Amino acid sequence: MAARNTVDLNLEEFPPEEDSPYLRRSRAIGVRRRRISRRTRRLLAWTVVLGAVLIPGGFAGFGLARFAVSSRRFEIASGADVTVTGNRFVPRGEILREAGVATSADSETGPNLFRMSLSAEETRVESIPWIKRATVVRAFPHHLAIYVTERVPVAFADLGGKITLVDAHGVILDNPGKTALDFPVLRGLTADESASERAQQVGTYCEFMRETAAEMPRSGWMVSEVRLKDPDDLQALLVQGSETLLVHFGRRDFLRRFKNFLALLPQLEKHSAKIASVDLRYGNQVVVEPAGPGKNPSGNRTQPSLEGSGLRD
Repeated sequence: MAARNTVDLNLEEFPPEEDSPYLRRSRAIGVRRRRISRRTRRLLAWTVVLGAVLIPGGFAGFGLARFAVSSRRFEIASGADVTVTGNRFVPRGEILREAGVATSADSETGPNLFRMSLSAEETRVESIPWIKRATVVRAFPHHLAIYVTERVPVAFADLGGKITLVDAHGVILDNPGKTALDFPVLRGLTADESASERAQQVGTYCEFMRETAAEMPRSGWMVSEVRLKDPDDLQALLVQGSETLLVHFGRRDFLRRFKNFLALLPQLEKHSAKIASVDLRYGNQVVVEPAGPGKNPSGNRTQPSLEGSGLRD
């Protein structure tokens, strides 16, 4: 029997385990693939769809807009294509001229509805003094509608000998000359004063007329003219038949003072055969200025008191 050969192994002769690639299998490292999120895929899909729709639509819209601003189908050929509503004093032709609309069919081309700026047209129409407000509306395919609100005159105004009209805001208006108007004449206004000053003066006149509107006709007196030169004293020239009387009303309490005047008028006429003016501004007394031959011999004004009549200013 053959003898076994024994080999004495010395483990110290082998290198350590971590330094030998043959003693342990290395672990595989996985590679993660980056995926596109669902939200990103949806966004890309919508982008493609919208691009496919909007790009052709944009070209179509550009072509349509170009056709709209160049086609004669949308042109206002003459004034017959324009409707003007609300004008009483301002001629239709003047409104059309300010709006830049041809008034006849002589011109080869007219304004295009799509090229017109409605706000600019409204501003030009409102530049007419008589026009307070204007609204311009397109009416396709080739019509235009202009709605205007005219100013309302409240009195005649004497401006340096020229008689014009004025509205409640103090705007000076040319006399249209085709309509019979019955207003008092305002004196004391000037064309040089500011619009705010004139508006304040006319506002005082309007307040006087509003307060006495009901009482004045019943009394038989009519307002012929109103003097506004003194801002603290509204002076009204009252007329009844052939009698004319200047009354100083001050700046407030017009109705109460007018009633005092009516109550004291019989007493005032006893003191003077003919009265030139009556001043109602001084508390509990009325200052009377006689006129013509009826003046007091002393030339002084008479001052009847309100106390005897039970009236107070």
